[in-house]
Amino acid sequence: MSLTHEQESEKRIRIGKLLARAGLAPRRATATYLEEHDVRVDGTRITELNYALAEADIPLCKITVDGKTISFQAAASVLLFHKPKGVVSSHRTQKVRGKDLQTIFDFLPQQYKSWFFAGRLDVSSSGLIVLSNDGDHIFELSHPRHGILKKYFVRTSRPLSPADMARAEKGIMDKGERLRFEKVVPLAKPAHYEMHLKEGKNREIRRVLERLGVFARELVRIQLGPYLLGDLAPGKFAEMPRAVLAE
Repeated sequence: MSLTHEQESEKRIRIGKLLARAGLAPRRATATYLEEHDVRVDGTRITELNYALAEADIPLCKITVDGKTISFQAAASVLLFHKPKGVVSSHRTQKVRGKDLQTIFDFLPQQYKSWFFAGRLDVSSSGLIVLSNDGDHIFELSHPRHGILKKYFVRTSRPLSPADMARAEKGIMDKGERLRFEKVVPLAKPAHYEMHLKEGKNREIRRVLERLGVFARELVRIQLGPYLLGDLAPGKFAEMPRAVLAE
């Protein structure tokens, strides 16, 4: 059932959510952000966390941060991006052997440059990265306590034995961290697997495989929570509504 205009006008959005939609700060950092920056609505300085605007009024208001007019998204959106191999998961350019590597944002239009992202991948890996103008949604996708399932296609240097797969699922200690796969699913071709993680620690798949005496010849993230890579080509992106995460 659709909302009436009167009902829509009653929907109110707090200042923290507005700042997140603009890619300025996650809602959990709103208090600090309001202290450190001059946030104004129609000239009035906003300092209270509970300050809210009717959603229908947002396009009619002049909202500034440190004197600069800010454009706010009308609703939370998500962008799926297929990170190619050799590209950095970062807002900032990084140098490798004196050469600047492209970042994921070099592939995206200007309106996405300040968006938050979940699913950092190392330079040698490719696959799905999820971006959003909703910082809270990205936090939910990223933080280990939410246990968001991530799936990867992995081609290894040799087939894994049943004992290898059992060790990976039970857990392996590496540099003081316990690394563990939720599941290892053998695929039709030898040395081809689908690997499932929930924590996604730094280079977790590669580190586990190295402890097993194997290395990943190819590593592609194919799923992050409710979002699927599908047939999205490397370097391409697609925008969609935000999905509801399972409790």
